[in-house]
Amino acid sequence: MQLTVRHPLHGVIRKINEEGPYLGLVLVSDTNEQALQASNVFVPSNYAATVALAAATVQLLIDVFPIEGIVHFGSAGAVNDTLFIGDVVVPSQVAFTGSWQWKKFKSKKGQLRFGDYNNPAGGNNLLGSIDFQPTSLYTPEQKQTIFWLPINSSWFVTATQLQMSPRSPEIVYGVRTSTADMYIQNAAYRDYIYTKFKASTVDEESAAVALVALSNEVPFIVFRGVSNTAGGSTAYQSYSYLGSVNALNAAVAFIGVVGSSGASRANY
Repeated sequence: MQLTVRHPLHGVIRKINEEGPYLGLVLVSDTNEQALQASNVFVPSNYAATVALAAATVQLLIDVFPIEGIVHFGSAGAVNDTLFIGDVVVPSQVAFTGSWQWKKFKSKKGQLRFGDYNNPAGGNNLLGSIDFQPTSLYTPEQKQTIFWLPINSSWFVTATQLQMSPRSPEIVYGVRTSTADMYIQNAAYRDYIYTKFKASTVDEESAAVALVALSNEVPFIVFRGVSNTAGGSTAYQSYSYLGSVNALNAAVAFIGVVGSSGASRANY
């Protein structure tokens, strides 16, 4: 919600926004934060080093600040055997693959049936779908029910042109990323995700970021550093920071390219 003019953060946020617009950098774990702070790439605002806000993070970021695009980075588990620890994945599509019961309109006694709450009555319930029409306002006739959320095309093309140093990890473009509300520790489920959805990595956040960005018609892109094999040996846990650092380095390189080219919502 909008802050009142009497709210102590109102003046701080107004001052920060006078220096905008911005790209929103979204990260999701302690290792991501440690990698970001250790990089010393970004300088805190003159008005406030940090602003603490509690809500749905990406939507609040878009609502409160003049955000021109979302850059999301983090680590991920590999489900594609061609990927190696430290590689960075830049997906072209992402989907929720971990929750299935909410898609069922019929259920056993005592469970919520979403079909009972259609609005308007008698219509089809589109919970979990997205209304995606990038060039115009949405109308009921333009709604699409889609499973794979597409990454912004122009930003994806820009990312494929990144020039990294010779010692940088391999950057893999155009793959699919699977997001679930669980940490995948089962090798059989890892194989199922790869064979059924042809996804290359799994994580717990990318699809949520994508859905909010698409719903607000804000350009976005995802960088995920491979830190382990999903459902594999627990010995790979020590590489979580490596995955975060490599993903951050790719994200920073991308921000440098997009920032110098004057990226805006016009590129959406």
